[in-house]
Amino acid sequence: MTMLTPILPWRATCMQVYTHATNRAKTRAEAMAIINKSLDRWLELLDNLGRYGAEKQLALFPEFALQGFPGKESAAEWIEKSCFEIPGSPEIQRLQDKAKALGIFIGANAYERDPEWPGRYFNCSFLIDDTGTIVLKYRRINTQHAGSPHDFMDKYLARYGVEGIFPVAKTKLGNIGMIPCGEIMYPEAARAVMFRGAEVLLHPTSDFGAWDNWSWQSCKKARASENMMYLISANSGGIHGTNVPDTENAGRSRIFDWEGRILSEGPSPGESMRCNTLIDVEALRRVRSTEGGFNRIVGIRTEIYRLVYDNTVFFPANSFAEAGMESRAKIKEVRQSALSNLAKVGAIPPLATERKAAE
Repeated sequence: MTMLTPILPWRATCMQVYTHATNRAKTRAEAMAIINKSLDRWLELLDNLGRYGAEKQLALFPEFALQGFPGKESAAEWIEKSCFEIPGSPEIQRLQDKAKALGIFIGANAYERDPEWPGRYFNCSFLIDDTGTIVLKYRRINTQHAGSPHDFMDKYLARYGVEGIFPVAKTKLGNIGMIPCGEIMYPEAARAVMFRGAEVLLHPTSDFGAWDNWSWQSCKKARASENMMYLISANSGGIHGTNVPDTENAGRSRIFDWEGRILSEGPSPGESMRCNTLIDVEALRRVRSTEGGFNRIVGIRTEIYRLVYDNTVFFPANSFAEAGMESRAKIKEVRQSALSNLAKVGAIPPLATERKAAE
């Protein structure tokens, strides 16, 4: 799809569904039974998209919404019990078949296993087009619930290139990127996909929603405005079957335009499809193509910032280059290294261990 082909306004809908976690499942069969029951509900809800309009449709589901997130499970246990191949699993195929049958786009998020990277699992956001084809897969970079491509960056980059790390799908709806949940607090993540052409950012999330006290909502507004892109943020309506309260993920799905304005908003906890609106990519393209001062991306002076980035390392890359992260506890060791790097540049006071060594 080229930019020479005008794109008619299309409708985005945040599928604010409940998450039914698989943590209490003892076997893969038990976990897949939970997941397929969730999928039954998803497919039922997708059949209702047409009531909001006859335009081209994109439906976005929340982060973690099929499996929940790993708790006390080791990486090996989580991979065996709850992770999918994307594509390649019958559960993901159900979504692909539905997208094709309805002629819609479906965005979702799931924990992925990949035979090419044994012992590793990924927080994977993916987009299915209206032919049932997976046209985008983004594996979360900033995470502590799963492995990250950054953990074995050199090998990953050699295999996929930057296109595989920060993918942008060129579709009949426009240029689409994805990042999940807490990555909205890392400006680099959204900016990277904008630099690669993204006009619409899909944000499957599992955040505090109505009870936000971590600035998720502020960051969503800022990422949309600073990158001049639409931001579609679908949050969970609640999470069941874990050791956290059911309403920890408190809804308030939102859709923002390129000025950070809220175009549509869902309710607090609970199922909802009310957060939906028309997305006019051509209007955005016109604004991005002006030389006026309100075009914020035309004035980004990348070279001067690169001087700082190229000489700064906080969280070290390739920390799990030879083998995957065995458990979430292992990442604490790497975070300690990151704290030391913060201290070296003066972002935090010297650590106690470093003060003692200097004495």
